[in-house]
Amino acid sequence: MINKIKIAAIGLFCVFAGTNNAQECHNMFPYVQGVVSDNNGNDLVGFISTNTKDVAAKAPKIKEYSGDTWGYLQVKGVKTPSVDIKRVDDKYVKNHLSYSQAIDATLALCDTKDGMKATWWTRHCNNPMGPLFYKKADDDIKTNVPVTGYTDITKELTAKKFTLVEYNNNNYNRRDYDQLLKNYITLDKSTIKDAADYKTIIDFYNNFLSKFTYLEDPLLEDKSFVTFFTAGKNKFIGYFNIENSKLSGHLEATDIQYEKDRDTLVNHTFKKLTGKVVYIYGDDVFGMEKTLLRYSFVHKVKMIRRKTTTAKKFNKEK
Repeated sequence: MINKIKIAAIGLFCVFAGTNNAQECHNMFPYVQGVVSDNNGNDLVGFISTNTKDVAAKAPKIKEYSGDTWGYLQVKGVKTPSVDIKRVDDKYVKNHLSYSQAIDATLALCDTKDGMKATWWTRHCNNPMGPLFYKKADDDIKTNVPVTGYTDITKELTAKKFTLVEYNNNNYNRRDYDQLLKNYITLDKSTIKDAADYKTIIDFYNNFLSKFTYLEDPLLEDKSFVTFFTAGKNKFIGYFNIENSKLSGHLEATDIQYEKDRDTLVNHTFKKLTGKVVYIYGDDVFGMEKTLLRYSFVHKVKMIRRKTTTAKKFNKEK
């Protein structure tokens, strides 16, 4: 009987705790006009003004080099006020702006088949795992680039082999792209100095993608991938996890000068991996063979080496 009472008490506590946690979010939505055009230039209109030319230069190159099988998205993370209902002088003020409970918004530009388009999104309650949110601004937006819902853009990108997501700052949520895109690679906007490098990137990762029988395979869920390649004078390292049966990747240019640089790079990269088995893919690992082997031994990580000419598929371990 006592045990039953204890169980009931614990159950009631959990219910109230859950209720209290749910009530902690008073500010579910952003100030929409602030995201779009009323945030002192740190908004969608400002993003369109400063980044349209860059997107217009890069997107056609990616389309050309890939035969229109890759997509391109440029994004920027900003903070915007949230809105709530506040009691003032015994009255409730709707859409009261809260600057202390800001919400992270993602601004995005994409050159679609119907021309350049802009969009944005946030997460409910600023929860990285909350539902995605978009709403059309009440006021007309004065810009040469039409603003549309994010699904109008991402539904086109889901048909691409890969999407390159170039970000203007580090304020972004990878879960967004795991949910909205097919296979994708994030990279800093400043990573690619020469547009010709995009062709090398596309050719390399098309070959990488050909090493999978298919991605909707439970056998891939515990596997991650670290890739190495050179484009022109630049060396690149990319890593991938499997998320929602898709390749979720990140790409960085690397400059290894000292032994400590190798250790730092390997430690930084492997902290981002989720798989128990890690494939090292590429023909040249930039002199990091010993560093990788040492990391594998110390951290008990199973590594499998694969070169670009291999006929083996990642779906089969042997």
